Amino acid sequence: MAKTERFEMRLDEASAAAIDAWRDANMAGASRAQAVRALIERGLAGAAGGGPRFSDGEKTLMAFMGDLFRHLGAPAERVDAVCRGFATGNHWAADLELGGLYSPASSSASPDDARFVLSVLEMWEVFESAFEDFSEAQRAQVLGEGEGAQRRARGGRRAAEPRFAGFDAVHEPELLRIAEFLVREMRRFERFAGRSLVAAQGGSRRDHEARLRYYERLLPTLAGRRPTPDEVREFLGLRVQASGGTQEAAGRGVSHVKEFSFHRFGLLAPRVNALSRVLTRSAVQFAKAEYGLSQVEWLAVTLLGAFQPVSIGELAYHAMLDAGQMSRTVSGLVERGFVGRRRSDEDSRETVLTLTVEGEGMRRRLAEAAAARNRHVVGDLPESELAIVYARLDGFIARARQLVD
Repeated sequence: MAKTERFEMRLDEASAAAIDAWRDANMAGASRAQAVRALIERGLAGAAGGGPRFSDGEKTLMAFMGDLFRHLGAPAERVDAVCRGFATGNHWAADLELGGLYSPASSSASPDDARFVLSVLEMWEVFESAFEDFSEAQRAQVLGEGEGAQRRARGGRRAAEPRFAGFDAVHEPELLRIAEFLVREMRRFERFAGRSLVAAQGGSRRDHEARLRYYERLLPTLAGRRPTPDEVREFLGLRVQASGGTQEAAGRGVSHVKEFSFHRFGLLAPRVNALSRVLTRSAVQFAKAEYGLSQVEWLAVTLLGAFQPVSIGELAYHAMLDAGQMSRTVSGLVERGFVGRRRSDEDSRETVLTLTVEGEGMRRRLAEAAAARNRHVVGDLPESELAIVYARLDGFIARARQLVD
């Protein structure tokens, strides 16, 4: 057991309010003590981490260099890739694109994450392309179709073909962000360009690490050849082991929290509220990591996607916030290019809000991550049973409204 120490911290009102504001924006549902602990961990990580830090002036000069290269007819792809990395928060792109210019002693963890994602994408490219070149008999060998015919007759499912699952958008959005930047911005691994890189399941770091260990052991023997059907089959079989490890890790992540069950109280509201708070916190964490959105900004974007075009007052009503707070939130989203304002077609005196092209793309990504969270929560529950659960919940909501209407 790790050694811990308890100490008391006295905060003035301004400091407490600042911590609460940061918690509400970044750790919805957490206690103040949890927020303070997270801030301390971030501060220590920032103090320990090195790596290149580019000033705004240096970034501007690099952008001008790209313009100069194009004017002279010189290749500007590397400069453009680095500048796109600056614009999207992927500063590791400079170290990666410049061939490890910055020494490991001074580099931050981000280049390590980038190299991990590169290895995962390379690994899946090797195994997917090998499977595609197999004969029908070899593919059947990989999928266990000969031995699996009887199993499928008993109701089992056909083994899945080798296909990169993606990265976990809920718990590890930074890996997903790196993968999407590599594929869509730096134009690497074109095999994955037309796919969603958000994993429905099997996309956690531990899943990929389990397969990477096998791939790295196999790699020295792959000179001049591709993996055999037996090797591809063994590679696919590692998924169950990796998934088990992921579940163990999830349990350890909350081992310090006292378990509590509402079962003995027999109440519905605490269960539903707990589920809602956890899912909301996960959504806000993803929106913060991916786009730098606060909880209110995330809520505004989500509601705009459902009700646009809509006025400030209507948006505030749906969000259950005052119009002043919503107006400040929307102004920030307008400045960042996610939301547009225009005159209403019905009343020229009224301004309505809509998502811009960039805002709609962001909303779509948030929706994909929400769908991934939903799949994670419902697990392997069949669609027929899930439909019953949703119908029961809808009935509970309708009857609960009778208590207040």
